[in-house]
Amino acid sequence: MKDRVRISLTLRPEVVELLDSKIDGTKIRNRSHAVEQFLKQVLVSPAGQAVILVGDENKSLTDICGETVIEKILNRLRKASIQKVIICCDEKSGKLKKFLGKKKFSSFKFIYSKNEQKGTAATLYQCKKYLSPGMFLLIYGDVMAEIDIYDFVDFHESHGRIGTMVITSVTDPLPWGIVKVKRNRVIDFIEKTTSKKIEPSRLTNLINAGIYAFQPEIFSYMNGKTKNLETDLFPKLIKDNQLFSYLLDGVWFNISDKDLLLHAQTYCTPKKHQP
Repeated sequence: MKDRVRISLTLRPEVVELLDSKIDGTKIRNRSHAVEQFLKQVLVSPAGQAVILVGDENKSLTDICGETVIEKILNRLRKASIQKVIICCDEKSGKLKKFLGKKKFSSFKFIYSKNEQKGTAATLYQCKKYLSPGMFLLIYGDVMAEIDIYDFVDFHESHGRIGTMVITSVTDPLPWGIVKVKRNRVIDFIEKTTSKKIEPSRLTNLINAGIYAFQPEIFSYMNGKTKNLETDLFPKLIKDNQLFSYLLDGVWFNISDKDLLLHAQTYCTPKKHQP
């Protein structure tokens, strides 16, 4: 357990009442934890940089109830005080670049890196030269998730490993990357497959949500020939006990899937008043 320094605080009763209202026993365990978490949100930028991997600009620009997918991602990053964002996209992604040039995104420092469609690891490796020292987030540009970035990064740092993968549970895991965990540690990973011949012992309802936190040491597992995170990198991290999982407790959608896209549009559409 990390060292703690004892301090004494005097607060107005209404502030204490508000603080206590945030304690849920899980995310916020007690008053001390509540004070620490809220101070971190004000004083600390947990991850100063993020990489957004865009495979298809049209998917990232898909409108979901008045906001594009990439706009929803950026709003999450803005709440976590993350300003440096590396956009990995096709060099012909003119619509995306024009959209991100709008005034409402002026608080971000965008850096564009070419996505040559050679694989997720190859694309990330190209971003290495733009990253500052320290940890970073990687988010796939077709993913929507209700995630608390502060809590996610705090979880990642507390385990002291190279990578942390956000996972979520689904009814049918076969179209996705299947994850098996033991006490939050990833012990097995099967990239999306059409085959139903998976050993029962490897099958779970947990899948890769396409959001990660990485330490810069991740690049020691890569070179110019590494293609995919999912098939080339994760097995190595798992073998070295360097990949942990963070279970998402909010909703998750991958809008590349037509059913999930429809669900996302339905989920955020206000229900009409029934007479």
